[in-house]
Amino acid sequence: MRTLMRELVVVTGASGGIGAAICWRLHADGYGVIAQYGVSHERARALGERIRRDGGFFEAIACDLSSPDGPSTVTQAVQAMLGANRDHTLRGLVNNAAKLLGPAFGEATVDQFDDYMAVNVRAPFFLSQGLAPLMPPGGSIVNISSASAHFSSPGDIVYAMTKSALESLTRNMAEAIAPAGLRVNAVVPGFTDNGHPAFQNPAAQEYMSSFSVLGGVADPDVVAEAVSFLISDRARRTTGTVLDVTGGSTLGARHRRASSVRALLPDT
Repeated sequence: MRTLMRELVVVTGASGGIGAAICWRLHADGYGVIAQYGVSHERARALGERIRRDGGFFEAIACDLSSPDGPSTVTQAVQAMLGANRDHTLRGLVNNAAKLLGPAFGEATVDQFDDYMAVNVRAPFFLSQGLAPLMPPGGSIVNISSASAHFSSPGDIVYAMTKSALESLTRNMAEAIAPAGLRVNAVVPGFTDNGHPAFQNPAAQEYMSSFSVLGGVADPDVVAEAVSFLISDRARRTTGTVLDVTGGSTLGARHRRASSVRALLPDT
């Protein structure tokens, strides 16, 4: 554990399955965690207690990233923490928060489209814009994309579009922040058990497993390990790239499938 200068990493969507795994892994790496979450107060509280019991630094920020003011709320809170703790520095940002699954091409409304874009694209853009200037050289931003950006996903078209935009942001931001000595990369997960009820549905499990040439679905720790690498100095010459941890899900189209996991769930 670092004992002199505490390096902090902001993680959005920290109360979800993948977000919590990322927070715990970064804590294990010696970083302090600033965790943004939406409404899952109890899960955020439990995560914070777990990290603090293990001797770590954890601060939570509750805010709605679909709001235009969401990113600035996080940025201002981080600025206040750094101002109150002069022995802390901001090491990185993990843009993990996202709205998942759907809507389909023929069903999407303007409000749904705007809500997905706000959380999945606008928030990462303005969080990065606001927090990058607070990072010293060596800082790192990691965007969490999705395999959906790499194959046809008609039932989840708006979600897939947002992840394609996030990867474009990664490539274009890399040059913009490089003069400051900062890096940005993306992690591309495949189907990952984030605690959603779909992962307990046998038909949905079989469907999701069929995408990966390695079979099965991933644990959140797979994503957390990739984030750990990209935040660290081990990736000090890596920027503007995507790290694929999909188990081979992006290698190409295979047998015809349902248009979305949602189509296999009993309540849809």
